[in-house]
Amino acid sequence: MRAAYFETTGGPDVIRYGEIPDAVAGPGEILVRPEAVGVDAVDAIVRSGRWVTPLRSPAVLGRDLVGTVVDLGVGASGFAVGDAVWTGSAGYGGRAGATAELVPVEQDRLYPLPEGADPVAFVAAVHAGATAHGVLVRRAALAEGETLAVIGGTGAIGQALIQVGGAVGARVVATVRDDAAGARLRELGADAVVVAEAPDAVAAAAADGPLDVLVDTTGRIDTAAALEHLNRRGRIVLVAGRSRAELDLWAFETRELVIAGFIMSAMTVPELAEAAAWINGTHPARPLTCDVGEVLSFADARRAHELLDAGALPRTRRGTVGRIVLTP
Repeated sequence: MRAAYFETTGGPDVIRYGEIPDAVAGPGEILVRPEAVGVDAVDAIVRSGRWVTPLRSPAVLGRDLVGTVVDLGVGASGFAVGDAVWTGSAGYGGRAGATAELVPVEQDRLYPLPEGADPVAFVAAVHAGATAHGVLVRRAALAEGETLAVIGGTGAIGQALIQVGGAVGARVVATVRDDAAGARLRELGADAVVVAEAPDAVAAAAADGPLDVLVDTTGRIDTAAALEHLNRRGRIVLVAGRSRAELDLWAFETRELVIAGFIMSAMTVPELAEAAAWINGTHPARPLTCDVGEVLSFADARRAHELLDAGALPRTRRGTVGRIVLTP
């Protein structure tokens, strides 16, 4: 079968597209033929060697896919040949990657595709949707009536955070560097869109009142200074950035503040399943969506990673940062 893979970590030039041994469904696995695969920043981080995780050899790229069941391994159940399915956790952790003609997926990491869902549009929202659900529902316990600030609303994760926050019933304030995407973010559910550059974005988001939950998708805010803009028992969740901050621990103690880190790769199988059920449950009334910027072929996987490494993700006509999706 043909696949996009790498045999040693490094830059995009380590990516190959060609023949590798056909995949088969092992015990408890379901063999899927992908129709669309999402390209995530974590794919580039793993490929570069910065994120160390067990890899098969050769290591097939990708973890988000939508496809069709073609076979079931011994002991696998819950699906039938021909079923439309998806997963957001193929690849890495010793699992088979998604950008191949055939992909074995553990049955408890596979979910039914909602009827009528478009494979490209759906897979574009999988990673960001699971991240947003994990951040807001699992980590921050965002509640109806609270105020959520999304610092950096134009990217896929920002778009998903806005939608999850709105579904919870929170007031959502999104910050952007310019207002090109303002109309789109309001369409997704933002109650307010504020134009502000870091490190002033948090103060701008809190101009109409203190915040209950703050999520930074940019890695550029002053986390220590952000504390003064939180309500008592306010929560900060960090999903980006590698900087350091000197924090006022007395404020954490007396105001019962919480700061938490989050990475989707650490989500447990039950947490992933809970997020998947939420994503599926948005269909058909108001499907979770993240804008698609470019659709490339599996053979163009290296090009997709060159764009990731260069920070050159496509901008959509609506001003948002578009997702890259690969198709066979």
